[in-house]
Amino acid sequence: MKRLWALILLLPLALGKTYLVPIEGEIDPALAVFVEQALARAEREGASGVAFLIDTPGGRVDAAIRISDRILQTPLPTLAIVQNAFSAGALIALSCRQIVMLPGSEIGAALPVVALPFQEPQAADQKVISALKGKFRAVAEARGRPVELAEAMVDPSLEVPGLSAKGEPLTLSADKAVELKVADLKAASLSEALQAAGFSPEVERLSPGPRVQVARFLTSSAVAGILLALGLLLLLVELFTPGFGVAGALGLAALALYFAGGWLAGLSGAFELLLFLLGVALLLAEAFLFPGFGIAGVLGVGSILASVYFTFGENALLVLSVAVIALGLGLVLVFRYLPRTRPARALVLESAIQGHATEEAVEVGAVGTALTDLRPGGVARFGAKRVDVVANRGFIPKGTPVRVVEVRGITVVVEPLEE
Repeated sequence: MKRLWALILLLPLALGKTYLVPIEGEIDPALAVFVEQALARAEREGASGVAFLIDTPGGRVDAAIRISDRILQTPLPTLAIVQNAFSAGALIALSCRQIVMLPGSEIGAALPVVALPFQEPQAADQKVISALKGKFRAVAEARGRPVELAEAMVDPSLEVPGLSAKGEPLTLSADKAVELKVADLKAASLSEALQAAGFSPEVERLSPGPRVQVARFLTSSAVAGILLALGLLLLLVELFTPGFGVAGALGLAALALYFAGGWLAGLSGAFELLLFLLGVALLLAEAFLFPGFGIAGVLGVGSILASVYFTFGENALLVLSVAVIALGLGLVLVFRYLPRTRPARALVLESAIQGHATEEAVEVGAVGTALTDLRPGGVARFGAKRVDVVANRGFIPKGTPVRVVEVRGITVVVEPLEE
């Protein structure tokens, strides 16, 4: 009778397919979307089980927790086939009902770190470590795995004699993981792993679709930061030039890609977009309506920072660091080097005026009138001379009396003449 019940329980595994879901590369929110879609499809189509082929150095903790929770919730048998499951990947592996280690595989090293450009990664603060350790503990308890070993993967202060020294997060080889019951089995190949775990050998491999692949690319820290910086820089150039041209179109395109990545990955929506637009509007108001840098400027910067934070969460600091560096380099190129080139000089001048500025020199202290809006480049008249000028700050409307405050080669810097 027991054999009969065993056959009845194993019959679905023999008849159905095993859906194979790869967990490869950096773990990010777009990957979490892919795993959720894969599990929903497997449940809907009656898969006999879901196997996760894990080979990852880790990634975002919030994305890993999202994947872990979804794996714990599925009624289907789940199997982690581990090549490398470091950091956030270890949490995903521990969430599966069974774990099979491949030759040369490892699992662990889950200490959360903070990484910034041009800096060595540093351990996160104790609150973050404690929270993640609690998650590892809860998952280990749910799957009946050694709790103290799961915690030691996260917290380097927990020493495991013979396995890890104090100050180092625990990492286990394939043999040790099986010996200590962190993993269930060791197998030489994927097919052997499925057979040893009792999963159907008929496999359907699921791959991320174009949407997920594009989202993973656009939401990577480097790409998102560069797109954000490029969009702001090009819009800034457009504001200081007449009409609406190539710079403005490219800037809007860069920001559209930035928000498209967040939307495709399920990270952002209308709220984050509105926050960002509000920030830009406040900065424009500060630049053109309210001289100096006051409440509008502070609120504008705060709104943009909040938008980035709500979109990228724990990764926001890295995205912002990349954006600040890229924006700084861009500003240096635009305002220091490009004005010396003919295309850039043509870009910052008002094309709608009649005639052209002359090459005649003016001296510091000369007083004239702005013939065009200075945003900051334009043309001013000094007596009978038309001269290409640049405002020293902000926006100077057409017709405003101006005074020359500096002459740098061909660049004439002016300020509004105070009455």
